[in-house]
Amino acid sequence: MGTEAGVDSKKGWWVVFGSFCALTVTSGVAFFSIPVLLESIMVDTGWSLTQVSLGMTIWGGAAALFSPFCGHAIDKFGVRRMMLFGTILAVTTTFLLGRVTALWQFYVIMAIAPIGMMSNTYIPVATVITHWFVKHRGIATGLAMLGLGVGGAAFPIMTSTLLDEHSWQETFTYLALFLSAALFPIFIWVRSPSEADMAHVDAAEGDLHEVDAASDLTLATALKTRSFWGLSLGDMLTGLVFAIFNIHLVYYLTQDLGDDKIATQVYSALQMCIGLGVLVFGPLGDRFNFRHVIVLCYFLPALATGILLSSTALFAAFAFAIVAGLAGGGRSALFPVAIHNSFGGSHIAAIYGLSNTFFMIGNAVGPLIAAALYDRTGNTRAVYFGAMAVLAFSAFLLSLIRDERNRGQASIH
Repeated sequence: MGTEAGVDSKKGWWVVFGSFCALTVTSGVAFFSIPVLLESIMVDTGWSLTQVSLGMTIWGGAAALFSPFCGHAIDKFGVRRMMLFGTILAVTTTFLLGRVTALWQFYVIMAIAPIGMMSNTYIPVATVITHWFVKHRGIATGLAMLGLGVGGAAFPIMTSTLLDEHSWQETFTYLALFLSAALFPIFIWVRSPSEADMAHVDAAEGDLHEVDAASDLTLATALKTRSFWGLSLGDMLTGLVFAIFNIHLVYYLTQDLGDDKIATQVYSALQMCIGLGVLVFGPLGDRFNFRHVIVLCYFLPALATGILLSSTALFAAFAFAIVAGLAGGGRSALFPVAIHNSFGGSHIAAIYGLSNTFFMIGNAVGPLIAAALYDRTGNTRAVYFGAMAVLAFSAFLLSLIRDERNRGQASIH
């Protein structure tokens, strides 16, 4: 793994390990548990799918508003402090979700919860990993982001099991306890590189890419480039669709297949394949033409949705989960690297934070649009068809990216 200090070193791999452990728990609760609880909440409270989806829209809108501030806060306070703060806040809001008795209370908590979740999930993790690695940046980011896939595979099943024995309110209490366990790996292993470590990283960047830190783009300069808007808008559209699948897929597949347990298994398979996709596409991004690989990651979910659109059979549902999951995992691994490759690492937290605003806008509006479309049509086909078209266009937008530090290059390598 290298020496104890410097670029791609043993220190950095411990940061990867700690980030993976923390992200498994934090993302598992933040992104993948509520979809399993959705129907129980609706039945117990009498709230409609649209009303609950509005709560998710509020969540996404609040996350979009906070994302730029999260990037600046990481630069100011450091990754570890932000992740510890975020986890403590996330434990509190998850516990309180199990105590809501009115819809307005649900909305208030859903407006606060994203502050914690943005502070302890992929923005700080992506920032700290890209600072520690150069030669193995793709695989290191992928291994850390593997926590998204493992959390997504484990927590739906774990949540469903808890729900078999407990109420949805009690399930939220248990999830809050699981979240508190993330404090340990964050405190022990996650930290930003020192100035001496960064000197090794900067030297390696110069050796590999002949681009020094002086050419790195600031946030203001990045906003003027086609790569920023291709990345941000393309990721926003993909986020819109994946938010629909994250929140509604279990519900949709229950209607299509007539079995909520099988629907949960397909959803869990989707998240498991996201984890596998991180391992597949992270190394591919390091080895082959980066732009081609990341565009493929954004296009394959459109093909997968076409499979889901063509048939309601069980094999089609699992085929969708495999193809979309692998590609979605590739997106998780490669998007932070694309930001670094396009703009440099000096201001990556601020640029990633603002770019993530667009992703979270997609997350905010996607479930609400899909819920309204489903309520109007009474079937899933219109939702799947629209998702396929949106995903295809997002792949086109990703094809616009290039290394903006050297305008002479046509694409990122």
